[in-house]
Amino acid sequence: MMIVSPIVWKIIILFCMICVLTITQINISFLFFKILLLYLPFVIIMSLKNIFIVIWKEHLLIQFEIFLNYIIAQIKMGSSFLTSFKLALKQIPTLSVNTKFQNHFTGILESILFSKPIPPDLLFSPLKQIIQELKKADQFTQCLEHLENLRHTIRVRAYFRRKVHTALIQVRVQAIVLTILYIGLFIFVLYQYGLQYIHILFASLFLFSLGLIILFQIGRKIKWNI
Repeated sequence: MMIVSPIVWKIIILFCMICVLTITQINISFLFFKILLLYLPFVIIMSLKNIFIVIWKEHLLIQFEIFLNYIIAQIKMGSSFLTSFKLALKQIPTLSVNTKFQNHFTGILESILFSKPIPPDLLFSPLKQIIQELKKADQFTQCLEHLENLRHTIRVRAYFRRKVHTALIQVRVQAIVLTILYIGLFIFVLYQYGLQYIHILFASLFLFSLGLIILFQIGRKIKWNI
């Protein structure tokens, strides 16, 4: 699946190459520590990839809610579930749905019609549960109430995610900014003093990493009520 455009990935890779070139110029006599720093750009790439995947999944669920609204509207006009699903696929260019997701929605229909395996891109929760609910809806002649309950569940989840996102985004942005500043300062100290204060640097890196872990662990344990 295409998470971001190739241009964005080229910019990220270029940035990481510049980081690698900068690290190679740092005056560090300890080869192992220098090799460890060289892995930093690749860690950044993998972290960004995971972030983009999470954003893509959330966007897919938002787009599917719009898609589901059209299906429900067609069923209210007298069409069957499968007919409404096929009509919705044809109308995607005219709906407020990104056409990039058309193939994914087609894969969902094929899994319902022909019991084909769910495409790998869609094997994540809660979309797997949503697909199972759609299969159940196909088995009932009166599926409107079932689909409306599914839409309500998707909306409640979206509201919950927005609430959590609003509450935590400031903390996460601050953590990212502090991490960038810390990495820059860490590299600057290595460039100026090398391994002269290696024990202090390791202690600082350990405490900073521990602080980030504690911060995100506490954030995950917070209970939210809708």
